[in-house]
Amino acid sequence: MKHPLAVGLGGVVLIFGLATVPLVSTAAPDPAPTPVAMARPDLSPMTFLTGTWTCTQMLRGKPRPDTSTTTVGMDGAWMITQDTAPPFDQYRTFAIKGTTYTTYDSATKQWIQTGVDSAGGYGTSTSPGWQGNVITWTAHTLDGTSGIDVLTKVSNTQTTDDFTATDTAGKVTKTTTTCTKSAS
Repeated sequence: MKHPLAVGLGGVVLIFGLATVPLVSTAAPDPAPTPVAMARPDLSPMTFLTGTWTCTQMLRGKPRPDTSTTTVGMDGAWMITQDTAPPFDQYRTFAIKGTTYTTYDSATKQWIQTGVDSAGGYGTSTSPGWQGNVITWTAHTLDGTSGIDVLTKVSNTQTTDDFTATDTAGKVTKTTTTCTKSAS
């Protein structure tokens, strides 16, 4: 019969021996990570829009003011427009603030805009791009409303925007907005 102390000591030696023996692995080492280049869209056809713009549109027979500021953000992936339309009349007594993101999707060869506002409005529109000094955006919302937005570049500091919306009942609403870029 073996002495319990010898068995215990033998176990400790065996554990110590196994712990100090290097383990050999047949697995290949982890490959070094491959850096992925960030694909930034070419926003240059739209960069004249950066800056602050003062806009006016006729709504219910009165000129409605609007101010928007566009910057390039998100590491150059998006143009971001912050928009504020102050209270306008007895029907809308609060300011509406909105944010629109614009980029180019090279996979679909389309310009993309996604926007939201403080009144719960949202939308996504697409465009194949500029045709001369005009870009036409097509919008569809989940509720079935659609719109055509034709932006005309009059100059680097002036635009006109003709928007036609058609709601789910077929009612058509047209608005024209003129914008002038503030001096830098």
